[in-house]
Amino acid sequence: MIKSTILVAGFLGATATFQACAQVNGGSFDVLASVMENHDKEINAHDVLDANKKKAEQYREKVIGGWWEFMQASSKAGPGEYCAASFLRAKRLTEPGKADRMKEGIVVTLFGPGGNYRGALLAFSPLGEDSAAAFPKLASGKPVRVTLKQGNIKPATLNAIYLETGPKSPPLLAFAVPSIDALLAGMEDKWDFDVSYEGKSIANIEWHDGLKARSELANCLAGRPYDGDVTEKTGVGQ
Repeated sequence: MIKSTILVAGFLGATATFQACAQVNGGSFDVLASVMENHDKEINAHDVLDANKKKAEQYREKVIGGWWEFMQASSKAGPGEYCAASFLRAKRLTEPGKADRMKEGIVVTLFGPGGNYRGALLAFSPLGEDSAAAFPKLASGKPVRVTLKQGNIKPATLNAIYLETGPKSPPLLAFAVPSIDALLAGMEDKWDFDVSYEGKSIANIEWHDGLKARSELANCLAGRPYDGDVTEKTGVGQ
C-alpha cells in the first residue's frame, strides 16, 4: 500500500502542491512530457496502423492484462535521475464483427527526482480518447481538489496538480510526495486506486507485480540499469 505516503501528501496540502507545480512547470522535471507523449503516440499508432495488426494485438493484450514500463526518461539524465515506472491497464471492448479494442485505459506512474525537483510524484493519466474525455479540462499547473481512494483505506480529499505536458499528450493529475523513498516504502504487490473529481470517478486502476516494479525502480535510483523481467523497458528521450 501507499498509506503513509498519501497521508503525508495530504497533510502537506496546498503548500507542497504549489511548490511541485512551480518546479514541474519550470521544465526541471521534463520526464512528465516525455513519458506521457510516449504512451499517447503508442496507443494512437496501434489504433490506426492496419499494417501492424499483430503488433497492435500484442500491445492490446499486454495493456488489458496490465503492463509495467520502466524508463529513465530524459536524454540528459545522470545515474539515479528521472527514474519512472508506469503501469498501464485497460478493459476489453468487444463488438460483433469487429476486432477487440481497449476502453477505459488508465496509466499510473511513479516518478523519482529529476533536475531541481527532489521529491517524488504519483500521477494518473488517461489512456485513450474515452478515458481522456472523463478528465477535467483545466489550466495547466492548476491545483485541483480530488478524492483519492487506495485499496481499503478511507478515501482522502486532497490537492493534485493538473498538468498538460504537450499539445498531443494526455493530461495528468499528479500528487506531490515528499520523497521517492516514502513512495517506494509503501508499495504493495497488488494495489488499486480510484480518483474522483466532483463526485465522479475519472481514474480507476489496479496494479500487480508491484514488488518487482519497486525493485526495478530501486535499481534505477541507485544508478544501476533496469534488469528485471516484469515487462518491457524503454528509454524515452534517449
